[in-house]
Amino acid sequence: MVEKTRRDAGRAWDKFYKAHEDRFFKNRNWTDREFDELREDTPNLVHGEEPVLLEVGCGVGNTVYPLLEKNAKLRVHCFDFSPRAIDIVQKNPCYDQHRVNAFIHDLLDGQSTQVLLHQLKQRPNWPPVSTLSIIFVLSAIPPQDQVRMLRSLITAIPLGATVVFRDYAHGDLAHLRFHTRKDAQWSEPSLLSDAHHWYRRGDHTMAYFFSRDEVERLFAEAGGVTGVVEEVVHTKVNRKTSTIMERRFIQAQFVRIDT
Repeated sequence: MVEKTRRDAGRAWDKFYKAHEDRFFKNRNWTDREFDELREDTPNLVHGEEPVLLEVGCGVGNTVYPLLEKNAKLRVHCFDFSPRAIDIVQKNPCYDQHRVNAFIHDLLDGQSTQVLLHQLKQRPNWPPVSTLSIIFVLSAIPPQDQVRMLRSLITAIPLGATVVFRDYAHGDLAHLRFHTRKDAQWSEPSLLSDAHHWYRRGDHTMAYFFSRDEVERLFAEAGGVTGVVEEVVHTKVNRKTSTIMERRFIQAQFVRIDT
């Protein structure tokens, strides 16, 4: 079950985007509020150039396009391993090749760093990457591949570039639902490992729930960055049932350093 889920991950996400297209995820209008590095008035940390974002796992552009709309100087390299997702990004009316370089890429490719560097060179007149965003991506990667994935991404960005990270935390509402919902989409077997909080959703995509210490360890093992990791908790109340719901995320900001 574990190996099949891992092997078919790309196919599962492509089926997901075939079914939902750009209707499932809401635009992430919050990213520049949570991360100063993504704000229009934040100076670039690399050579004083205009900001260039490298977004990992861009999906259908729910982060890319809100940021482009807010920041006229921003340029974005973005990729996903779902061909269907990238097709939707490129067909968006706001897609502009002078500001967006969207491409298909599998993070678990054995030559990931070299492939990324090649893709970044497709816009030779752009400044170097100033910010790398890894938002709700690592949780879709099998635990045994997470450090390797982070290392390949960090290696591809220049010294002084920043890294912004956000993903699901242990005890998040989505985590608790795996143990309480009984409908077919969430049916067992959903837990993929006794050693990790690693699950398979009903649509065969993967989900992982992190602790703060775990994310600190993963980035330390990947190397090449220094920064701060914290847990963020947002509490909501269901007015109809008076149920208190907690969304828990691990959030981090790093700077690329020499090692």
